[in-house]
Amino acid sequence: MESQYYFACRACGYECISGIGIERGPHFYRAAMVCNHCDEVDTFAMPNPGSMVDLPAGTAVCKTCGSAEHLTVWDGLTCPHCKQKMKAIGTNTKTKRPFKFW
Repeated sequence: MESQYYFACRACGYECISGIGIERGPHFYRAAMVCNHCDEVDTFAMPNPGSMVDLPAGTAVCKTCGSAEHLTVWDGLTCPHCKQKMKAIGTNTKTKRPFKFW
């Protein structure tokens, strides 16, 4: 299971929920990528080089502009809008929280 965190940029106010880096599997990898055309961060599944697995259509394209030409791996530190430093806030958003009632 991929870890995802809430990111916020203090300079411009951009916010997103994303993983950091690349998670490798036997046939494909999942990577946090930024579209340099529309400045959005998302997680994409990409086939490993030499893999014989075809991913479903549309999994490796930006959901905003529909292009795969401008995708690059996101470093998790640079805001895609203003290029200033941003940081993860809080813990993994996919972590199960204990049930509490009063």
